[in-house]
Amino acid sequence: MMAVIVRNPTQEELPTVWEVLCGAFGERPRERFRRQIWEDSTFALEQIRIAEVDGKIVSHVWVAERPIFYRGQTVLPMGGIGGVGTLPEFRGQGLATLLLEDAIAYMNRKGHAISMLFTGINPFYARLGWADFPEWRFKLTVRRIPPLEETPSGYFVRPYEPDQDLPAVQALYRKHIAALHLSLPHVRPDAFWRDGHPQLLGLQVSHVVVAGMTGELVGYACAFPTENGLRLSEFAFDPAHPCALEALAIALAQEAKAEGKEGVISGITSWLHPFPQKLAALTEATLYHEVFEGMMLRVNDLRRCLETAQPLMEATLQATGVSWGGSFCFRLTQPEQVATIKVEGNTVSISDSDEAEVTLTVTPRQFCLLFFGTASATMWRDLVGANLSGDQMALLSLLFPPHPSVYFSGDHF
Repeated sequence: MMAVIVRNPTQEELPTVWEVLCGAFGERPRERFRRQIWEDSTFALEQIRIAEVDGKIVSHVWVAERPIFYRGQTVLPMGGIGGVGTLPEFRGQGLATLLLEDAIAYMNRKGHAISMLFTGINPFYARLGWADFPEWRFKLTVRRIPPLEETPSGYFVRPYEPDQDLPAVQALYRKHIAALHLSLPHVRPDAFWRDGHPQLLGLQVSHVVVAGMTGELVGYACAFPTENGLRLSEFAFDPAHPCALEALAIALAQEAKAEGKEGVISGITSWLHPFPQKLAALTEATLYHEVFEGMMLRVNDLRRCLETAQPLMEATLQATGVSWGGSFCFRLTQPEQVATIKVEGNTVSISDSDEAEVTLTVTPRQFCLLFFGTASATMWRDLVGANLSGDQMALLSLLFPPHPSVYFSGDHF
């Protein structure tokens, strides 16, 4: 019988952990794992969970500290699950499951209300409460190259200069998220922008848009050349400067078609973000959207999720000028949790009570689709088969308004 110990590694064992990761995943991601351990300022030893069998480290899980924005206005604590791997000769013995269960306990101790991971073996993680969540990507082929003369007057695009531009780009990132009410983007510490790990994964700003009159940075993109065009891992703009989108689109379209390339531009996006729309319009391209479900979310703490949203719920209700009342009990099927939202005179309270006008029994996926704005209340009602009155539907729509979500590749774990 194996003697299995689950623990954190010591600082001196990190080179061994690195080799275990390479043994589990192969040599191709070796540099990524090196940077994950030694070039990510969010990394801490307590986040690493290892399984030791008869004195040998053979399995690994990382719980990355990745707090996320919710509706662009508030912060939700999140744990990112990465590097789930076991040496080939020790697979099939439940070690990864053992470490994931330990990681869940760790996230509960740390107060991570939500968890995220990326995978191609979704059923493996669904057993433990993670659920598929849609991730949008776009793709188009440039058919018309807009000339530089079409760049809006007073705007120009230039290469990113880290020492000069980083503070403005960081501010623009936050402004963009707040203005578009985005959920899921990482609340990045300032040091994270300079770390080698996120840069390897896509957090490398390449282009910035400048408003010539003021010299203010009003847009940026992380664009990477490919054999047939460009791949965008991130883009943002100041909504007070919509012309920034046009200037950026023209610059990227020209680059995507340079040196005889086909002009294919693809990237991660939130649903119906204006930039891919503008890019397609200016280049006379057909815009394609694809949904990938390699992202999975787990609701670690249902009540804390709702408490995080509570101030935004109250602000939305108060803005209507109408006094609202009602209550909804959410009964989550996995992991089993109960939390109730009660509205009285536009004051919202969250409790563990199961007493409410309506009880909604939901799967993790169903809850996340509503909470993170992917499904409107009407779509969601039909999805779960809920029997709600007109007033209840109106209230649910205000508590959980549709809004975009996106998680950028540079923040992966």
